[in-house]
Amino acid sequence: MKNIKNQNIESDQYIQTLIDNFPFMVWLKDEDSRILVANTAYANMVGVKSSAELIGKTDFDFFPSDLAQEYVDGDQKAMASTSPSAVTVPIKNADGEYYWIESYKSAVVVDGKVVGSLGYARDVTENIQKENEYKSIVENSSNCIAKYNRDCERIFLNKANSLFYEVDSASLIGKSPSQYPGGASAKALEKSIREVFQSGQNQHVAFRLTTQHGKHKIMDTVLTPEFNAINEVIAVIAIGQDMTQSYENLDRIHHLAYFDSITRLPNRISLLEVLDHCIKKTQRAASSFAFLMLDLDGFKAVNDLLGHAEGDLLLYEMARRIERSVRPTDTVARLGGDEFAIVLSDVQDPKNAGLVAKKVLESIKQPILIRGTELFISASIGIVICPDHSSDASDIVKYSDIAMYKAKKQGRNNYQFYSPDLSQTTIERIDIERSLRTALQNDEFLLHYQPQVNLETDKIVGVEALLRWNRNHNEMIPPNRFIGIAEDSGFIIEIGEWIMQTAFKDAVRWNTGRTDPITVAINLSSRQFIHNNLLNSIRHLLKKTHCNPAWITLEITESLLLSDNLHIQKTLKSLDRMGFRISLDDFGTGYSALSYLNKFPVSEIKIDQSFVQGIADNNDHRLIVQAIISMAKSLGKELVAEGVETAAQAKYLQSYDCKVVQGYFFSKPKPFDEIDMQASWGLMFKKPILPTRLLR
Repeated sequence: MKNIKNQNIESDQYIQTLIDNFPFMVWLKDEDSRILVANTAYANMVGVKSSAELIGKTDFDFFPSDLAQEYVDGDQKAMASTSPSAVTVPIKNADGEYYWIESYKSAVVVDGKVVGSLGYARDVTENIQKENEYKSIVENSSNCIAKYNRDCERIFLNKANSLFYEVDSASLIGKSPSQYPGGASAKALEKSIREVFQSGQNQHVAFRLTTQHGKHKIMDTVLTPEFNAINEVIAVIAIGQDMTQSYENLDRIHHLAYFDSITRLPNRISLLEVLDHCIKKTQRAASSFAFLMLDLDGFKAVNDLLGHAEGDLLLYEMARRIERSVRPTDTVARLGGDEFAIVLSDVQDPKNAGLVAKKVLESIKQPILIRGTELFISASIGIVICPDHSSDASDIVKYSDIAMYKAKKQGRNNYQFYSPDLSQTTIERIDIERSLRTALQNDEFLLHYQPQVNLETDKIVGVEALLRWNRNHNEMIPPNRFIGIAEDSGFIIEIGEWIMQTAFKDAVRWNTGRTDPITVAINLSSRQFIHNNLLNSIRHLLKKTHCNPAWITLEITESLLLSDNLHIQKTLKSLDRMGFRISLDDFGTGYSALSYLNKFPVSEIKIDQSFVQGIADNNDHRLIVQAIISMAKSLGKELVAEGVETAAQAKYLQSYDCKVVQGYFFSKPKPFDEIDMQASWGLMFKKPILPTRLLR
């Protein structure tokens, strides 16, 4: 009996040793939830020295009453059940800290009777914290996260998914993409999910959606597999990002790059791509197409008269009229300014291109009402047939430009086909005009100044600002090659404003601190008076540059006075009152009546170089010069003789009391920094200098 008792004691010790070495809590309770057996882990958790101190105690001896009652209720539930029960509950340790335990309880049955409960528990706080962190990250992520089973049904999705689809989660859970939202893009997504299940490899999918409100969306999605213990794919995780705004921005950038913002037509870049496509098509098959270059006649005058906003409205309306005149398969583009281009695809007969051009012209010339003003616009069109005329894109554009210019020369409001016999002069003029379009923005213009010398003092009293053009910064274009074209095209208005601003700035640089000012003469174009608000422009430039009007001489031509225009007369009088000197340039070469010299506020007369250069050997020229000098003096006008190339010419002019001269005998036009204001010209009269006839 003693041996049996000893064996029982040893057995109990073995069992206690066994459960004490468990890494989690173990206990045995009777029917009243009193502890019969517990391990060291349990004792440590409640804060007693050994498990022996636990015997006979209940949970109410160690835990807050609410937790203790919850544990006791769990014991009763386990004893009433035929299978183990598992719960995750909070627990408070001896230090007063709460953490989570995962508890498993089951009934203890002896001889068919429930005599108590057995339980064990492990600390799962770290797991639950990680799970909560993961859940928080997933739920609050801006990415759309979903989980799919083998039937491609959604078994989980986060809040961002509902927001993207603009529906509640109930509409998505348990459904495959083809079931909701359905459509081609959803079917493609579902196909990719199945491929991930089969291959175990990631997939990248762009999923497009049209919401129930009609909004178009796009989600960039990565599909990744979830594996089980034997490396089988048991689910697919989809992580998507709403790229709608990004794609819209890309579309917007693309539209800005390839379409004109005013007319909403394709721009030059788009046109060249279409042109390249058409050229390649003609090379693959025996087909042809037509390229039409269109320029609105007189648009610049309308733009200057009404303003840029109204000009933009006019361009928009013209674009719509051109579009309505061609087929949907044709391309209409805006090249810039008032230039448009049309690509007519598959033109079997060149005559058809002419018929389309005629239809376009007829549409454009119909009256248009822009903010209460009725306008009448026409156009000139140049036509090139490809491949008959060329299969090179740059040549096609150039040839159509040449043909368009020919149409303008034929009286405008007509079309012309390109022909190789167009003169080189025409081609060069078009080339100059096209280059002028970008010369200002490319900073290709510069001013040179030619000194005006007082023959009595040998000092510089003024300079004339003369425009120079360094095309593409590597080719100097003489003024006689581009000034006339700038006048005809209307570019002279913008160029003239640049000249005034630059000359005003240089006048300030020269005259700041000087007691005897240097006057800067600036040539004004007739177009600046007729098509531009000249007075406002000058007032703005004076304020901007801080220039004194007394330092500036404005040169006009006789042709401006011939019209006897009241607007011109008022403008000149206003300029005179502001303090500008008005000079009549190239006097004697026009047809103006002498009475105009007193009618208009002209304070200076410039003797044209054609008369000055003939005074040495042409008696008629000498008489004309004498008459001009005499008349100017009698009317109280100042004089400047231009084109002086020899000492003899200078002495002759001085002898007839023309004191101020300019010309190559004294100096050719030079940049600002090369003008020597301290130079003395007296010695030059003693040196024989051969005439040098050069362009101004």
